[in-house]
Order: sequence, then structure tokens, then C-alpha cells
Amino acid sequence: MVDALGTPGMPHVVAIVMVTTALAAGAPVAQDAYLPSIVGRKRLVPANALLSVLPQALLLALALAVPSAWERDEFVFLVIVTVSLPAAALLFLGVGAIEEPPPPRAGIWREMAEGIGFAVKQPVLRAIAAYLGLSALLAELADEVADKALDVVIDLSAMDMPLGEYIWWSSMASSYGVALLGALLALLLHRRLGAFRLAWSAVLVSQPFTLLLALSGTDHGHLWYAIGKVAPLTGTIVAAIALLSHRQAITPDRLLGRVCGLLLVITGLAGALGDLLEAPVEWFIRLSGSLSTPSALLPGAALATVAALAAAVPLLGVRHCAAGPVPERTVTG
Repeated sequence: MVDALGTPGMPHVVAIVMVTTALAAGAPVAQDAYLPSIVGRKRLVPANALLSVLPQALLLALALAVPSAWERDEFVFLVIVTVSLPAAALLFLGVGAIEEPPPPRAGIWREMAEGIGFAVKQPVLRAIAAYLGLSALLAELADEVADKALDVVIDLSAMDMPLGEYIWWSSMASSYGVALLGALLALLLHRRLGAFRLAWSAVLVSQPFTLLLALSGTDHGHLWYAIGKVAPLTGTIVAAIALLSHRQAITPDRLLGRVCGLLLVITGLAGALGDLLEAPVEWFIRLSGSLSTPSALLPGAALATVAALAAAVPLLGVRHCAAGPVPERTVTG
């Protein structure tokens, strides 16, 4: 942007980063709050599944289109992007969201306290908050094990360029294919299992595949790595879609935004604390010596698996509470 406009860039970059960060943080809250009144309770899982795939599709399209457009004319490209974003926002004017009349304003602190109090009183929402917080806190375990397993795969394929190219292309494909696969599974299974049951079932079934990362240093290690990376991530996406849909269904319309904001704060703080685990986790993984043997990666993979399954314990504890019928929303207009 600075090169295209020909002006000193640091103030502009800081302003752009602050504004885009605020918009990125507020977008999920607005989406979560308004979606139930638009699509209705019975279509929440399909709608959330679609919305989880669209960003990946747009990202892929931009990745293919941006380099050529940027090389042709930087300024024209920036103008197109700047105009297209407000134009996309104007599309909301054509959406008929039926909302309850807002209650009298009670002050920001009182409204925040109301959202927190509702989440605390509802056992299912408490379980969802605990799962999201623990998952964000312990995610560094799986990430570190996966990074070490990938290093092993790359080291073993350094003498075989076709294998290295295969790993690169499979990694690129899985970056976009996992989102599509997770959304498709959520769409196919939610009616049979129910959203909440689908969430904890996806975690229990998918996370043990992390143990396959320990086989990254063996024959066909690139295949074991791909399965050990893709399967748990797919299960996480399915659980995220299902839990989001169930939370939207059981939360009153006027509290949807506040509950979503609370969960974003919890996951953000937990993720920041989880980043502090990087050094201890790396030290633990390297205790077993050479990473090229299954026995070396197995302790870290086992610990990551146990942590992921432990995060799902709160969901299992309230599975009977979440099995009851959810009141239907009436969408008119």
C-alpha cells in the first residue's frame, strides 16, 4: 500500500492494522448473533458449515488472483479491494433479520454481567466455554508435535525430491480440503446425531489419530503424518461447527452477542497462556532423543492426544442436559 500511494507508511500501517483487527474481532460476534434470526434453528448447522468453507474458498481465489493483479497495477488493485469491502457490507441491507425489540439500555457493565451470568447458569454453555478454553490452552501440545513430525518427514525426504514435492502439494491441498471435509461431515451427520452429540463424538473419534504422528519417521511416514494431522483437525472443525450451532440454538437472541464475546475473551486468554507452553513442550519432546524413531515422538503425541480428549470431558459431563429439545425460533418476513 505504501509503495502504491507513494507516502510514508508507518502511521497508515498502524491505523490499518488496528481497524482491520477490530473488524475481524467484531465480525464473528455479529455473524453469530444475527444468523439464528435469519436461517432458523433447524438450519443452523448447514448455515455455519457453509460459512466456515466460504473464507477458505475466497482465500484460495485470492491466492490465485492477487499475484497477477498486483503485478499489473498496485494502485488499481488496492482501489478494487478498498471498494469491494464496503460493497460487501452493503449487502446486509438486503437481509431481513427478524429481531426482538431491544430492551432499555442498562449500561455496558450490567449488560456484560447479564451475559456472563447467563453463561454461568447454563451447564451446557459452561461446558462449551470449558472445552474451548482448554482446547486453546493445550493446542500448543499438538502443534509442537506436528511441527516436529513434519521436520522428520522433511529430513527423510530431503534426498528424494519427488517425495518432497508430494508432501508440499499434499500440505497445500489439506490446508483447504480439511475445512471442506469438516463442513461436509457436519452437514451429513448432524441430523442423525444431533449437534451436541456430534461435537463430542467428533472429538473422541478424531483426536486419537494424533498418535500416528509418531510414525512419521518410518516407511511411508508422509502418509502417517498426513493422516495424523488431517484427522484431528477435521474433528476439531466438525466440533466447532456443531458447538456453535447448538450454542446459537439455546441462547436467547438478545444474549447471543454477549455470550459470543465472552467465549472469544476466554479462548483468547487461554491461547495466550498456551503459547507459554511452547518451550516446556519442546523440551519434553526432545527428552526421548532422536526424533526419527517412533518411540521418540510417541510421548509427545500421546500427551497431545490425552490433552485433546481431556478438553472434551466437560462436554461429556453435560451430554444428558443437552439431549433435550431446543425451543424453535419463528422466522417471519
